[in-house]
Amino acid sequence: MHLFHREPSILEATKAEQKEAIAKLISRTTLRKGYYLFLLLSVFIVTPGLLVNNASVIIGGMILAPLILPTLMLSLSLAAGSIQGLLHALRIYVVSMIIIVLVAMGMTFLFAQTGHPVTWIPERLDPTTYFFIALMSGVAAAFAWVKEDLSENIAGVAIAVSYLPPLCAVGVGLALFQPKLVQQSLLLFTTNALGIIIASFLIFWGMGFFATKKQQEKAVLKEERK
Repeated sequence: MHLFHREPSILEATKAEQKEAIAKLISRTTLRKGYYLFLLLSVFIVTPGLLVNNASVIIGGMILAPLILPTLMLSLSLAAGSIQGLLHALRIYVVSMIIIVLVAMGMTFLFAQTGHPVTWIPERLDPTTYFFIALMSGVAAAFAWVKEDLSENIAGVAIAVSYLPPLCAVGVGLALFQPKLVQQSLLLFTTNALGIIIASFLIFWGMGFFATKKQQEKAVLKEERK
């Protein structure tokens, strides 16, 4: 009997937590089943929200967006040094981006006549501020994914970082031939993506995921064979 049982710190991840986090992230970072559904639903909600400048609608779509999953997978693969995991995450990430932009373009062609100029993406951006927000969101996302008692906060991260609207706005800008909107939207998306990836990589590394390369690659192979 242990008289002094030390609970693991929030800054640490037990072997069980590492295993669960890897398995859960890889199984959900896939283009099968629910990922497609929620990706499309989020774009179907956010794009009209941008066209009518309705923040409540945009936020509602952001909650559904699963794009944070391949982002965390990228960070986890980098922390573990897993090329196989990195390629798996990049494939999902790139395909997701293409889907979002194309669907947003199609919806803009359908609904733009009822819309207003998109003001959700500011004409002048301060990348430093958005990068800081993304960094803090990446920290929160990594902790929320690993620690089961914090997992309900992952939706809040999706809202805080404004991750999906910039990609939808790229589609809107392309459909309406607005190069400035496309440029600013890509800048905002890139800033957010880099902030989340860097911050979550550091958290995953600090929590010991650098030693999970074999475990991660085994889980990726298992998922790809399904």
